[in-house]
Amino acid sequence: MNPFVMNSEFIQYMAAAFLSTAFPRRLSYCIGCHMAEVFCRHDERGRRAVEANLRTILGFKGQTLTDDELDRQVCETFRQFGKYIVDFFRYTRLSRKKIDRLIEIESLQYLEGASSRGKGVILVGAHLGSWEIGGAIVSALGYPANAVVLPQTDKRTNALFQRCRERRGMKVIPFGHAARALLHALRAGETVALMADRDYSGRSDLAQFFGRQVRLPTGPARLAVKTGAPIVPTFILRQADDRFLLRFHPPINPDGPASTDVVRARICDVLQQEISNHPNQWFMFDDFWSGKNNHALSVTHGVGA
Repeated sequence: MNPFVMNSEFIQYMAAAFLSTAFPRRLSYCIGCHMAEVFCRHDERGRRAVEANLRTILGFKGQTLTDDELDRQVCETFRQFGKYIVDFFRYTRLSRKKIDRLIEIESLQYLEGASSRGKGVILVGAHLGSWEIGGAIVSALGYPANAVVLPQTDKRTNALFQRCRERRGMKVIPFGHAARALLHALRAGETVALMADRDYSGRSDLAQFFGRQVRLPTGPARLAVKTGAPIVPTFILRQADDRFLLRFHPPINPDGPASTDVVRARICDVLQQEISNHPNQWFMFDDFWSGKNNHALSVTHGVGA
C-alpha cells in the first residue's frame, strides 16, 4: 500500500479520536455527522454500494422507495456511521453508572442462562449499530470478553484501534490466529465475540440471506458445534435519543444432531431480523450481494471480523 495513503489514514483516525473526545457528546455527534455527509457526497462507490444493499433489504421487506427517498436513506446510513466513529473513540471505558445512564439492557437472562452451562458463550453479532462498545458493556457486567478482530494494514492505525479495544476490558485476538485462543477462552467459561455477516476466510460458504445467495462465515457455527458452547446473538442498537439498546436473543444451543448448516441458518435468521429492522445502522460500504464483498471501511473490521 502507498505509504502516503497509510499515513493519511492514520492522521484521519487520530483527528477523529480527538474530535470524538474533546467536545460534549452531542457536539461530537454533529461533527461526525457533518464529516460523514462530506464522505457521502464524495464517495460515489460507497454510496452506490449502500444504495444497492438498501434496495435488497427493503425489497425483501416488500418496500419500494423513490430515488429521492432512497437517497435520503443512504445519507442517513452515512450519518449513523459518523456517530458510530464517535462512539468507537469516545467509549473506551464504561462504568456501571454510565451503563445505567446510557444503555438499556434487554433480556440479560439469555446471557446469564447460557453462561451457567459452563461451556463459555459465543456472542454473535453483525456490523450493526455500535457493536464495538458491546464488549465494554459485557466486560463491565462481569463477563470476561474476547474479541476476534481483523488487524489493520497500517501498524500505527492497528495499534490505535487495539488500545481502544483493550481499554474496554476486552482481550483482542487477531483474525487468522484465533482458533487456539478461542478454544482456551471457552474452556475457561469466558465469552468470545464473533461477527457473522462478513466472511474474511476466503472460503465459498454460500447462504440464503435476504432472499439471495451470499458468502457468510461458518466459523461461529462450527465453533459452537465443536465445543458445545451456546451462541447468544447480541446487538447494541442506537435509539432515537442517541442512547443504546443492548439486546440479547435466545441462545442457539448446538445440542443433539445440530449441524453447522442448521446452526448457521438460525444465526442468519436473527441477523436478518435485526438488520431488517435497522437498515441504516448496518455499515456495509460494499455491494454486499455482488460477490465482491471483500472490503469495507477499515474501521468496520471490528469485533469478531
